[in-house]
Amino acid sequence: MPSLLPLTLTAAFLFTACDAKQPWREAGWRPTSPPQRIVAASVLATEVLLAIAPRERIAGVHVLAADPRYSLVVDAAKGLPAVGAEPEQLLAVRPDLVICDAFTRPETLALLSAADVPVVVTGNPGSFDDIAANLRHIGRLCHLEPAAEQLVAVMQERLRALQVRAPEVAAWRVMNLDGGLHTYGKGSLFAALVAAAGARCEAVERGVGPFRKLDVEALLGWQPDALVVSASEAEGAELPAWIRQHPVIPMLPCVEARRVVRAPGALFNTTSHRLVEAAEFLQRELLQWGKP
Repeated sequence: MPSLLPLTLTAAFLFTACDAKQPWREAGWRPTSPPQRIVAASVLATEVLLAIAPRERIAGVHVLAADPRYSLVVDAAKGLPAVGAEPEQLLAVRPDLVICDAFTRPETLALLSAADVPVVVTGNPGSFDDIAANLRHIGRLCHLEPAAEQLVAVMQERLRALQVRAPEVAAWRVMNLDGGLHTYGKGSLFAALVAAAGARCEAVERGVGPFRKLDVEALLGWQPDALVVSASEAEGAELPAWIRQHPVIPMLPCVEARRVVRAPGALFNTTSHRLVEAAEFLQRELLQWGKP
């Protein structure tokens, strides 16, 4: 396996060499004129730009925006050039601004900077306030502040509306789980959406941070009132196969009682303003079950 050291050193050199002459590397930078060929190099940026920007100003969107497993804007993204994570693909659409996220590879950022393309990175959100900050940041960069502020206002209004019935689901202890027994706690967007719905995040109450892999013993000891799992439309009303085939999970009282929220993966994994829809989805599911 080839060493990654030369590539890492190259990326570090490019960042260092370009810092002094690249104003977009500075906090608070904003283009002097509205960018006309914006590339949304993340699903987050794609979901936001398609909500606030004129279509003709979007030069490309992340390739995952066309995949319903990860994107809530599959239909809206149709017809726009799809770009992957490689710098060559991003540069091929001649961008005057590239919006990436915290998971973009450092070497990609470095090579874009070396090509003198303004490239900015949104924050890794852990709350709805963080999401609002990202929306405002993107709006500012694109000279679309009013549209971004309206998006924030709508999200906040929907969050306030959730509080009307939040007391009705306050007793529910909820946790999410996947086939690897991973769950999310304090500081995660999952915990934020559970709180917005009015319920309690089991992992938060157990002192778990943003991410943890559980063992079977811990899972059996927690015994949440409801599980949230990703499920596809193809599975219909069936529980995911990894639950049905697991030696322990079917024995959880919430699974035996069919208290499993089958959530569209793209909805519960979004990091944009659309996350409020996940909170609404969860609250509706819990309300229909009444008390735990």
